[in-house]
Amino acid sequence: MNNVFKQVYFGLLISSSLLGAVGLVQATHTNGWTQKIALTLGIGGAATALTSLGLGIAYDGKNNVLKRDYEDKLEENTRLKDREASNLKLEINELKSQIKVLETDKDTYAKQLSELQQKLNDKAEQYLKVVSEKDLQIKTLQVSVDAKDTRIEDFLEDCRTYTINFFSLRYNNLDAIQKALQKAEVSEETRRNFDKRLVDIAELKEELTDAIVEIKKLNITDFKVVLDYIFTFDNKFLNLKTRWKDGIVKEFKSENVNLRTSLDNSMPLPVAKERFRAGMDEVDERITEKYEALLLNNNSIHAQLLDLLEERNLVIDDLRKQNDELQKPLLATGKSDYAQIANRIAMYYHESYGYRLDVIHWTENETGYSILFATRRNPGLTEDELLPHNTQEQLAAFTNALQGTLPKFTFNYQHSTVTLDVILRKPQKKDTSKDDIDKLWIPVSKFESYVKNWERVRITAGSTGGKSPTAKNLALAIMKQRKGQGEIRLYDPQNGSKKDFWQMPKAGTSHEDNVTGMADLCDQLDQRTKSPGNHSFILYIFDEVDSTIAQERENNGYYYFRDKVTYSLKQASHQNIGAIYIGQACDASTIPGMSWSDWNNAVQVHIGANAGIWLDKAKTITGEDKTKLLEHYRKIQEYCDRKNDELGLDIFNDPGAYRFALAVPLTGLPKFIQLPNFDSYDYWDVMGDATPNHNDLISSVLQEATEKASASGELPSVKCPDCSSENVVSNGTTQAKKSVQKYYCKDCGRYFTEKHLL
Repeated sequence: MNNVFKQVYFGLLISSSLLGAVGLVQATHTNGWTQKIALTLGIGGAATALTSLGLGIAYDGKNNVLKRDYEDKLEENTRLKDREASNLKLEINELKSQIKVLETDKDTYAKQLSELQQKLNDKAEQYLKVVSEKDLQIKTLQVSVDAKDTRIEDFLEDCRTYTINFFSLRYNNLDAIQKALQKAEVSEETRRNFDKRLVDIAELKEELTDAIVEIKKLNITDFKVVLDYIFTFDNKFLNLKTRWKDGIVKEFKSENVNLRTSLDNSMPLPVAKERFRAGMDEVDERITEKYEALLLNNNSIHAQLLDLLEERNLVIDDLRKQNDELQKPLLATGKSDYAQIANRIAMYYHESYGYRLDVIHWTENETGYSILFATRRNPGLTEDELLPHNTQEQLAAFTNALQGTLPKFTFNYQHSTVTLDVILRKPQKKDTSKDDIDKLWIPVSKFESYVKNWERVRITAGSTGGKSPTAKNLALAIMKQRKGQGEIRLYDPQNGSKKDFWQMPKAGTSHEDNVTGMADLCDQLDQRTKSPGNHSFILYIFDEVDSTIAQERENNGYYYFRDKVTYSLKQASHQNIGAIYIGQACDASTIPGMSWSDWNNAVQVHIGANAGIWLDKAKTITGEDKTKLLEHYRKIQEYCDRKNDELGLDIFNDPGAYRFALAVPLTGLPKFIQLPNFDSYDYWDVMGDATPNHNDLISSVLQEATEKASASGELPSVKCPDCSSENVVSNGTTQAKKSVQKYYCKDCGRYFTEKHLL
């Protein structure tokens, strides 16, 4: 209620209460018509006070609480459904975008396009369902609001009726008093007083009649209007009562004196008392009848007000139930396990923390499934809020996550969504076919054509990584393209070790020989620079280059050898001289005195794990290319491991195991190459192509002598061309057109053929 309304309301209530109290008090001290009038005024004032109080309470509750509650529920429901419709519109737009992308390649993604089209249809149906539900809810609430408005109008109309009935009752009471005064047989003095009162009653009846006519025509929009009319009339009635009060007191005194005189003169006191008591009983009976009639009327009004309040409470309870239901998160439909789990999680957060996670959809993937929730009612949720205490472990139990894994939330604040990823199983390894791998590397069938023009090569691998066999295959592949024309000078500081797979002549067998050989290489470069001409091709091979540099670190040879290596890298290709440098470290900065740029003048071949290390530290390729090559590295490594497992091959010991390397050319991007088997090339086969024709005759003679000796059970005497030891064993024959006997010296480890015995 506003201040003006309160003043009018409380003024009417207080004045009516005072009128009723004064009337009832005076009724106990008067007799006759005066007592009747006082009782009528007292009962009327009390009835007015009760009516004002009941109507004020009902109006205040109905006009404020009910209206505000209905409007809030309608606004909340409309906003909620609008958000749900917006969410579905966003999902529909995303699905449409995906469909447009997939339509560009219908042959490849026809199945995905069909699935997304079905999802789009499902979402469209869901959207239409939500929109229809929203319209239905709005219509229902609007009906409730309209009903509420009608009830308020009906209530005001009932107030008009009650006010008219109340005024009519007052009119009838005044009319009865008027007739009684007119018919009364009283003295002339009393009649003069009655005539004055009859004039006041007539004026009051006329004003009351005008008020009834006016209130019937009045457009009542506020309960205050009704109270104003009641207050105006009661104010006039109170003024009339005030004017009568003094006259009533005088008449009471005069009548009392006259009555005493009359009683004393006309009849004995006991008879008078008896008649007085009889008159009082009759008055009491009439007062009781009028009071009961007024009480019944008030009870009827009160009952109607209670019915209206009860009906309002029922509507409010129904709206509250609807609101509670609308406050719950949207759940997934269907009986699938994933849908049930999503619903349990949504209800868990709603009941435990008051968060609303609307289930949008769930998708199954290779390792488990994902559930997408909308968080528009709680758009600022964070991982700390969703995962307090041990909630993540509880989610793992809800979702049946794989032991040792926990569900993980991924937030998309732009679209107000959060995705819960659950792992149910380990990812299955995908078998990559040979055709797929051949697209990622240079297969062994193209090895020779790819490496044939290499001259300066840096080969690295870890211990037992296959550096020496790869260097041997590479050197012989290069020489094979030259039809064996030229010379190979091998320096192997690991001569005679269990990892010696060279099976070819060696020019040096120690780190000191490495230093000497490197000096010889640089001397050849200088000589050919000074004396240009058609020089034969020489291919130098230096094994354990890193170890030689490290071993010579404490003396001048360290600087000498390192500088010679750097010099040879820059000058070798200009003078028809090749060089292969073998070491373990793919990171050149770990070699004392060397840097990455020193090896940029050589093709780099990094075997196995060294390929990944080099890519990780590479500075000459972009981040995008590095990521792509690392992905290829992972796939190739998995392929080689799987093939070796299937065939039972040991990469460290079996010559035919699957191996690969990263080739870093002088220009262009690095490429992966499949490495041939350790025994793919034979030195004598490759270099035998350059043997002069007259050697064929000598070989045939030696072969004949060998066959005769074998027939007689004795071997011919063969001495090692290096150490002259006779502790020599045969080592098969070459695969050239004219086979040549091969030998191996057990004392010095030298491999040689019949040609070296001439």
